[in-house]
Amino acid sequence: MSENIDVTEELPEEQSETDPPAAEAPVKPLDKKLLSPKQRKLRLLKKILILHVGIILMSCSVYFFQTPNNFTLGGVAGIAILLSNVIQHPFFTQSVLMLIINVFLIIIGLIILGKQCTFLTIYCSLFYTGIIALLELVLPLSAPVTNQPFMELCYAVLLFGVGGALIFNCGASSGGTDIIALILKKYTKMNVGMALMVIDLIVICVSITAFKSVEIALYSFLGLFARTFLLDGVIENIGKTKYMTIITTKPEEIGQYIIDVIDHSFTKYEGEGGYTHEKRYVLITVCKRAEALKLKTKVKLIDPFSFVIITDAKEILGKGFGDTI
Repeated sequence: MSENIDVTEELPEEQSETDPPAAEAPVKPLDKKLLSPKQRKLRLLKKILILHVGIILMSCSVYFFQTPNNFTLGGVAGIAILLSNVIQHPFFTQSVLMLIINVFLIIIGLIILGKQCTFLTIYCSLFYTGIIALLELVLPLSAPVTNQPFMELCYAVLLFGVGGALIFNCGASSGGTDIIALILKKYTKMNVGMALMVIDLIVICVSITAFKSVEIALYSFLGLFARTFLLDGVIENIGKTKYMTIITTKPEEIGQYIIDVIDHSFTKYEGEGGYTHEKRYVLITVCKRAEALKLKTKVKLIDPFSFVIITDAKEILGKGFGDTI
C-alpha cells in the first residue's frame, strides 16, 4: 500500500482530473454558420419569387396555348376548358369556372384533408385563377396564337411543366386536382402520382366526346405524357446536388475552405489506408454543382495526393438545403 502514488498531487493547483488537457483547443462553435435574419429573409423572398414565376408560367401555358387549341393537359384548367365549351355562356369564362372548381375543391379538401390542404396550396390555386382572369381582361383571345398546333403544344407543355416544377420545388402545388389526388390517396391504395395520372386521363378521354376531334385528343395525350416526363426531369435537376467524399492528410485547410468559401459545413472522421496503413482523414460534405467544381479544384491545389469522390444527390433536406429557411 505504501508504494501507491497519488497522481493528483502532481497536477497544477488550478487544474483538476476532470479538466481537459491544456494542449487541446476548445471546439469552435458552429452557431455562427446558422443563417442570419437577413439571410432567412433573402431565402424566403427568393422562394416567394420562384413560386410566383411558376404560377405565371402555368397561367400563360393555359391561356395562350391550351385554351385556344382546346388542349386538355389535365387538371382544373383542362376541366374548365371542357366546361366552357359545353356551357358556352359569356359569364362562365374559363377563369370563372376555374375559380368555382378551385373553391369547391378547397372546401372539400379542408373538410376531408384538414392540415394537408395547406395555405400555400390554397393561395397558389386562387392566384393561378386570378392571373388567367387578368389575362382575359387585358389580352382577350378569340383564336390560337399561331396556325401551328404542334408548336403551340410544345410551348404549352414546356411552360406548364417548368412552372409546375418550380411550384413543387417550393413545397406547394397549384391545388385543384392535386386535392382530389390526396383524397384518393387517403381512401385508396393509389399514390399521389398515380391518382393524378388517372384524373388527367379521365379529363382527356372526356375531351374526345366534348370536342368530337380525335386530333385534339391525340395532341392532349401527347402533351400529358410529355408534361409528366418534363415535370419529373425539371424537379429532379432543380433539387440535384453533389455529395463529396474527400480523403486527405490536410483536413484543416480543406475544412476551413469549405466553411469560409463554400459556406457549408462538413463531417470529419479518421481513416486508415488499406494498403499503406497510413492515417488519413475523411471529409464529407454536400453542395451545389458550381460549388462542387470550385471545391474539387481547391482540394487538388491544397493536397495533390487527395482522393475525391463526387456523386449526385437527388434531394437533400437539412440545414441550408431543402425547405429549411
